[in-house]
Amino acid sequence: MQTLPRNIVKALEDLKKRYPFYVTAKRINGRYYLYKEIGVWDKTEKKERIVSEYLGRITDDGNYIKKKLSAKDDIENAKALIASHGGEIIWHNPEENRDIGPKQTPAVPSRKTPGSEENLKILTALSMNSRISMKRLSEIAGINESTAHYKVSALEKKFGIRYISEIDTEKLGFTTYLILVKFEEGLPTSKEAVEVLKKEPRIQFAAATKGDFDMVIYLLDENSRSAEDNLWKIMSEGGLENYKAKWNLVPFGQIGSVVPLREEFFTGVLQDKLPSRKPEKNTSNQINLRNREFLLLKELNTDAAVDFTEVDSKHGLVKGSSRYSYHKLKESGILIRTTITMENLPMRYLGMLIVETESPKEVKKTRHKLLLDELEYGYIASKYALMGNIGMPEGIMLFAPIVNEGDLDNFADHLKSEFKGTVVRTLIATEILVGSLCYRRPDMAHFKRYSYLVENGYLERKALVNYE
Repeated sequence: MQTLPRNIVKALEDLKKRYPFYVTAKRINGRYYLYKEIGVWDKTEKKERIVSEYLGRITDDGNYIKKKLSAKDDIENAKALIASHGGEIIWHNPEENRDIGPKQTPAVPSRKTPGSEENLKILTALSMNSRISMKRLSEIAGINESTAHYKVSALEKKFGIRYISEIDTEKLGFTTYLILVKFEEGLPTSKEAVEVLKKEPRIQFAAATKGDFDMVIYLLDENSRSAEDNLWKIMSEGGLENYKAKWNLVPFGQIGSVVPLREEFFTGVLQDKLPSRKPEKNTSNQINLRNREFLLLKELNTDAAVDFTEVDSKHGLVKGSSRYSYHKLKESGILIRTTITMENLPMRYLGMLIVETESPKEVKKTRHKLLLDELEYGYIASKYALMGNIGMPEGIMLFAPIVNEGDLDNFADHLKSEFKGTVVRTLIATEILVGSLCYRRPDMAHFKRYSYLVENGYLERKALVNYE
């Protein structure tokens, strides 16, 4: 094993803190060179291969000399750094001073934020695969890697980006439900509601609302009977039983959206369903998940950017176990993708739209318009953070981040005019009681609704971007 001089070791440790990826130093012809190393899964060979990229060299006295970039790269880095600190870039082109004929009428200046097109591409790429390599990210955004790194850091800071996992809970044996509550005599305080709701680990999100309902709760449960039992505990224990109310348990067929899972769901529900090492103790309620896969899912749920070697070390797993488990979870479909949520998305409040069917015949004629509406983007993120089918009667419920006053009414009016045969009701979330929703900007061309619209002639298919 190669032993590095003290100055080289110190410089390497400092650089490891600076870079968000694994770096290593190699001695070649008496000099020490720094490399970035990324593990890439080879689908054909079914194993990992390491890809290295040269970053620069470290002198004998411990100074880091970064590799030289082209003038274009230097300019792009400077522009990205200025933009990341909120500055405006005014670029002077010497060609403009040349006498090339009559002066042209200047174009109307764009109101677009400098670099916003690249930023949106980056947010989309991270939404589709938050573990994407910086090289692939830069290719998608059309910028160099250094600029991409600056921009990602700026976006993380600006929007409070958190890296999370999109998990197919149905493959783990869970169904999604909504609990819609209308209090008839008095309202519980926020403190009373939070104390009760937080105790139930199957509840992933809850909000106090204004409108036809006073509370909306998102619940994961094994089946309808278990959901009814847990609903009874929620409404009859901890103080909420003192308030007269109507509680509605509604199956919720979630569509292409994410609700971040609470840690309590892993420790209070999933962990108890893992197969026992003693076969005689296993029951029909067990889930097909190895302990190492469970541990990785739990870590990725907290931070989907976590280093696999850190997970192995933390839980005493054999080296490479977490990386292998990651690819097995992806192959099984349990882990749909690692993604992001923007916790500082500029929004006034969370709005909800309940679209109920009145005339199935009319709905069938204009269903494609609702699907087109669902594919739209709002300000930065998707127009709807959460959407799903409901049965009260048949319809759909949409959760929309509202940026401008009046947007919720505009959304409702648009649905009423375009999506015939329905009644549209709105709710406003006055307070988030438990959990959160996922605000991201995914590439809609990768979703089933988009494919349906293409296959039926409502959209033209565009080339799919590879985010791996």
